[in-house]
Amino acid sequence: MLSYQHGYHAGNHADILKHLCWQAVINRLKQKNKPFNLIDTHGGSGCYSLDSEQANKTGEYKDGVVKLDQFSPQDPLLVDYLAALALYRNNNEYPGSPVLAADLLRANDALHVMELHPGEFANLKGVLKRHKGQGQIHSHFRDGLEGLVALSPPKPNRGAVLIDPPYESRSEYQAVINAVKECLKRWPQAQILIWYPLLSARAGDKTGESEAMCQTLSRLNHNVLQVELLAQDKDADTGMYGSGVCFINPAWQIDTILTNSLTELCPRLGTQCQHNVVWLNHTES
Repeated sequence: MLSYQHGYHAGNHADILKHLCWQAVINRLKQKNKPFNLIDTHGGSGCYSLDSEQANKTGEYKDGVVKLDQFSPQDPLLVDYLAALALYRNNNEYPGSPVLAADLLRANDALHVMELHPGEFANLKGVLKRHKGQGQIHSHFRDGLEGLVALSPPKPNRGAVLIDPPYESRSEYQAVINAVKECLKRWPQAQILIWYPLLSARAGDKTGESEAMCQTLSRLNHNVLQVELLAQDKDADTGMYGSGVCFINPAWQIDTILTNSLTELCPRLGTQCQHNVVWLNHTES
């Protein structure tokens, strides 16, 4: 454990999906003047150089964010996302979820970011000190899932959570489920986004952990939306062919907003790219 470093994967297709979803949620929260709290359980380094040895060892960003260069979308969410990236692309950097959130905060909003890897946390603290956001930002050197439960419910209790573990161990899937259950007991109205990988059997996912986790979360008596981006052919790939975000208590029309964005985005990422936006549990409020 604690061997994962996101610099090897920054700016790939999974980051695009995850951060597009995060941007959508924050945009909806900002439509009202009421302040909100954001919790990011696995902050990583916060921002990543695409000139780094890590990034260029895998080159994953070349099939991700690089394909968005010179892209002029019509969809409003994609326009906002690309505007957020533009602040960093001139330096060949990719902003992680903490920085994207920090740049969107208003004066009365707050962001709590957690990271347990010592090196990543040191980088994260430095990055967050330099960001241009206006709100209250707190970095926590602690286990993100434990921290989520401890901080729930925040005050004010209007807000959202991003859970983005590396899933280095299969036990992390159950740990996410346990943390989400505990969080919802204390903060039932929390909007929770859980990112997960879609791995081929040859990459180690022989028992469908991601699918099983989503199905378990769909039985928690909350509205649950599943959004997936399949960037590559599952049968031809030996690694992560896509990823998904499981939304609990998604804001109104998030399903439509993301469907529209992904419909325009997918052709840009490749001819094989597909998306799915499906309700796993939906009760009209």
